[in-house]
Amino acid sequence: MKTNLRNYALKALESAKEDLRRDKYLLPVAFIVTDNDVFDFNLQFEDADQKKSVYAELVALARQKAARAIITINDATVTSDLEADSLGTTVARADRKTKQDCIFLTVSGPSIPTWSLSMPYTSVGNEIVFGEPTETVNDVLNLLSDWPAILKQDA
Repeated sequence: MKTNLRNYALKALESAKEDLRRDKYLLPVAFIVTDNDVFDFNLQFEDADQKKSVYAELVALARQKAARAIITINDATVTSDLEADSLGTTVARADRKTKQDCIFLTVSGPSIPTWSLSMPYTSVGNEIVFGEPTETVNDVLNLLSDWPAILKQDA
């Protein structure tokens, strides 16, 4: 039976949220999904070059296993020119960038459109408070540049 990629990814996201709440940090993880198996990996790297190399190895392994998908979960910081004004309306501010920590989830594969979810969070005292997630499709995944993905039409 084929794994439902969206359901699997959302369950993995819930585990990542629990880990972040408990540990106050998040280890990057990836899952290679084939027709019959799911292989999970804790990813470790020290810098941007190592990170690129680790993801290249992940793609090579996914190709070798004829994977249907790669699912990744990372801690990320999103930078934006947008800021909420006093009325709650979002306005562009070229003079000030805002930063938001998030858990960034991606699902991509050779026969599926790339799907991403960004789950913002903030540390409040000793607690992690999660915001509302943002979903996108057809994102270009720089770290998985050698991994094929199809574009969803009308996205």
